[in-house]
Amino acid sequence: MISVEGGLYIADPWPAIYLEEYDALVFADLHLGIEGVLAEEGLYLPRRVSKLTLNLVIEALESVRPSRVILLGDVKHSFSLLKVSEWVELKTLFKYLDEHRYTVDVIRGNHDNYLGVLLDKFNVPFHKERLDLPPYTLIHGHLEHKLNSLNHIIVMGHEHPSVALKDQSGIVHKFKAFLYGDVSRERKLVVLPAVCELATGSTINLMSKEEFLSPLLKAINLDDFTPYLIVPGKCVQRFPALSNLRIF
Repeated sequence: MISVEGGLYIADPWPAIYLEEYDALVFADLHLGIEGVLAEEGLYLPRRVSKLTLNLVIEALESVRPSRVILLGDVKHSFSLLKVSEWVELKTLFKYLDEHRYTVDVIRGNHDNYLGVLLDKFNVPFHKERLDLPPYTLIHGHLEHKLNSLNHIIVMGHEHPSVALKDQSGIVHKFKAFLYGDVSRERKLVVLPAVCELATGSTINLMSKEEFLSPLLKAINLDDFTPYLIVPGKCVQRFPALSNLRIF
């Protein structure tokens, strides 16, 4: 575990955070069933992607052994009704969580239309906009939120943050990353990387804030945020502030 703030930890080497007060492991952006959805659009990928995502979640749970699991949205990939590929992968995940008696919460993401149909079968709460567990407010990150309505530490996904680094040969390597920093004097923010292998998302140190996906991130300055780069299942490494990692 890497201590970030009080009872907040990065669950090294997993793409998840651990909330000690609630014995909860938090994941973001699984995008289960992505292969089947992309196949319908003419892009064919091996079926291994969702299997790797599920394996990462299960390995993290078996390593940390929390009593609670919180999913920060975009558990599925399509914006439409549940596809067959999504239904299969989602049932596998929630059946596992149910059989192992985890307390589970899901916060709705922008991809999670019609997910409630399946969650109802497993009696899993589906939080429309946010989940408040003081001192935390957990959100997906795609909606507008008034900062003064949120708790001291905001936890979100959605952006799929990554950081690009240039080696001595001039080759650029892209790594998924956690981001942590101050939003204001009263509030701090942690952004989780996507669990899904394909969702490398926004290269934070190469973009202006106007290019970000999340309305919340567009409204703040990330220069002093600390990135924690991750190779899922292998290691997490803290790096200097983002302002020091501008490579172009």
